[in-house]
Amino acid sequence: MANWIFQGNPKQFDVDTYLKENKVVTWGIRQKQFKDEMQRGDRVFIWRSDGGERNTGGVVASGKITSAPFIDEDDGFSIEVEITDFRLTPDSGMLLRHELKEIPDTMNLQIFKISQLTNYRLTDEEFNRLYKYWQNPQMVKEILELPTIEKYLYAFREVADEWFKENTKYIEVGYHFFDRFKQRDHLQQMEWEDVQEIGNHINAFRMALSKKRALGKMNAPIEKYRKSFEYLFYGQEPIENRIDNFISNEEYKLFGFGMSVVSEIVGNVFADDYCFYNQRDKVAVENILQLTPDYSRGDSEGRKFIKFQNCLKENQIIEKYLEIIGKRTNLPIYYEVDQFFSFLFENYGKKGKDITDVQDDLPQYWLLAAGENAVMWDDFYQNGLIAIGWEEIGDLKKYNSKREIADVLKEVFQLENNPTNDALANYQFAYEMKIGDYVFIKRGTKQIIGFGKIVSDYQHDPTRETYHSVRKVDWISTGEWNVDKEPIHMKTLTNITRYEDYVERLLDKVGKGNSSTTPPEGNKKNEELAPYTVEQINSEVFMTNEQIEEILETLDYKKNIILQGPPGVGKTFVAKRLAYLHMGVKDDSKIEFLQFHQSYSYEDFIRGYKPNLEGNFILKDGLFYTFCKKAVDDPENNYYMIIDEINRGNLSKIFGELMMLIEADKRGKKFAVKLAYSLGEETFYIPSNLYLIGTMNTADRSLALVDYALRRRFSFINVEPAFHTDGFKDYLISKGISQGFIEKLIHSIDEVNQEIVSDKINLGKGYEIGHSYFCPTVENVDDEQKWYERIIRLEIAPLLKEYWFDREDKVNDILNRLQ
Repeated sequence: MANWIFQGNPKQFDVDTYLKENKVVTWGIRQKQFKDEMQRGDRVFIWRSDGGERNTGGVVASGKITSAPFIDEDDGFSIEVEITDFRLTPDSGMLLRHELKEIPDTMNLQIFKISQLTNYRLTDEEFNRLYKYWQNPQMVKEILELPTIEKYLYAFREVADEWFKENTKYIEVGYHFFDRFKQRDHLQQMEWEDVQEIGNHINAFRMALSKKRALGKMNAPIEKYRKSFEYLFYGQEPIENRIDNFISNEEYKLFGFGMSVVSEIVGNVFADDYCFYNQRDKVAVENILQLTPDYSRGDSEGRKFIKFQNCLKENQIIEKYLEIIGKRTNLPIYYEVDQFFSFLFENYGKKGKDITDVQDDLPQYWLLAAGENAVMWDDFYQNGLIAIGWEEIGDLKKYNSKREIADVLKEVFQLENNPTNDALANYQFAYEMKIGDYVFIKRGTKQIIGFGKIVSDYQHDPTRETYHSVRKVDWISTGEWNVDKEPIHMKTLTNITRYEDYVERLLDKVGKGNSSTTPPEGNKKNEELAPYTVEQINSEVFMTNEQIEEILETLDYKKNIILQGPPGVGKTFVAKRLAYLHMGVKDDSKIEFLQFHQSYSYEDFIRGYKPNLEGNFILKDGLFYTFCKKAVDDPENNYYMIIDEINRGNLSKIFGELMMLIEADKRGKKFAVKLAYSLGEETFYIPSNLYLIGTMNTADRSLALVDYALRRRFSFINVEPAFHTDGFKDYLISKGISQGFIEKLIHSIDEVNQEIVSDKINLGKGYEIGHSYFCPTVENVDDEQKWYERIIRLEIAPLLKEYWFDREDKVNDILNRLQ
């Protein structure tokens, strides 16, 4: 049995009247991958969206599915739902969307992350939480009135026993290790192996490269390790001084032992006095609980550690924890508090994250080998799972990138070449596969022996005899199907989703073609593509709604715009999102991207004679000519050409006689002209459904001003650094960066930008540092300080050296202030 939310939009049909007048309602299945999962008896909530009237949406009915999916009059699929209870107003007990979004129990529902779908699957746990509030709507009001800390403590109380059951063993092992490690007589006699053992008990060392750097080999004589740890644990100075000296004083400093590591060591050794102060704890306290340690600019790491501890005491974290949760283990209380923070980080650390692309909700298809010659197939089949080898490298979630996995594979297996394919297979198995995907199991390159649906997230199970990295699978078909005419790749794991015809042929082979696993369609009509809304662009582009609306209006009447700004403000990124929003869907087939440069010509852009393989010159259409023809042939849809670095080309030469036709009022067939390379009486025009979006870097010294004739045909829109926008801060929060560090980053870059703006002779506002430098693309930043230092060293420093190429002292002074 499954659980669902079905959403209806009152703008499209009268949800309330429909529910009032019908005991059994018919609901469309827009997420087609669900149609074979829905069955009679499944539990359903009906969700009414806001529909243009703010704060009116939410759960308005409950019921159960009473039919199998059937083909409806629109040739789609629908299902019948018997309504057991409906409540259409807050007074009658409906659950309001904006209130559910503020409750820890329900704020992570998928409907809040992807708001425009019709069908959402709920886990049993999610359904039970929602049903609890449906049975007693007053509970929602009561929880909303609680202080933030207490809201989250009550949420943790529901799962605390299970949480500690899963994690206590690891915590206890670490506790007993440090209880032995910290003994003074042990420190004075310890060997390198004792130091290395620290890596098995510190979360900050879960990244293989960090662990390898610090503990892979001795970076100092063992005597220094003994002396440094004895000082940290037993020195006579205040703990904040000992922390600072341990991190930065050459007498005690140990390579690879940064603040996150040291805070965990101190938290383990002095577990009755201090909480950990690693990335997870800071995110939980500052971002989720919204507590603000009294950090000041210039605080040392040790001082910030103490201020963090003081913040916990001032807000009575221990007292409130004991009152609501109660003691759950025999360990010191700060261990339990740290586990509460870990719970917050795991479940709410992504608060405010990017809205997921709707296409991500569609299943992917994978081709997997069950070991050499399918030796693991019996294990896969009998235990309902798939697995991947390389167990020597351990839990794949320790690694944050394919490069990290490749490095450890190379080291473990003593390889001379980079194991690119093997690293990719491991990374995809851990990070890119997802629940709802489908997998074909291959034997060699000529047989498919199984087909199933992935039903669990990645798990690392070292208790298995072999193949410790696993995912649970429901097997749909098993057998032996010869596919010797199909190109089966030798790689262990291959994502074959984009090869739609190939997927369909394999589905036919296993008897599942055109059924529950219909691959995503190609060349969809706009109404079938993923919608792109203001809500989505707000999550990706750090602009106000007013700015976005003004740009769209300008694009409507001018048809040609140029986004100009300093380096790193995301001009190209913004251009593409504006195109998505203007057309209303995410359709890359209607966007053409190119970059101008000094050698780019009319013949490249419009039309000209080019040599072919035989050395003869033939007339070839350019990119713009071809794209215009594509737009002419599809007048019902808009097309967008994005020209990056538009001011780098010789614009009059590139556009030629089309300089006039790009004007908004010169579009269409009646303004058609003969081109320089026209064939006979052939004419050409630019259609009204084609839009030009250019980008221009205002800090490019080598370029002349844009041609005036072109300048008046475009509207120029400034894109500025967005460090102070809520969107930028929310984005960094979604990547696991703490509030205090975000404020430090913004303040530091503000100072640098002020220096740049103040240099009126050489620089100025057009040369500011943009926010894009500080927009991490990884899922989560594990060490914010290292991430920040890497950007300063590798990206900001070279830029500043170019700006002030003749003022090395000034650059060094600025870089010192950025530390």
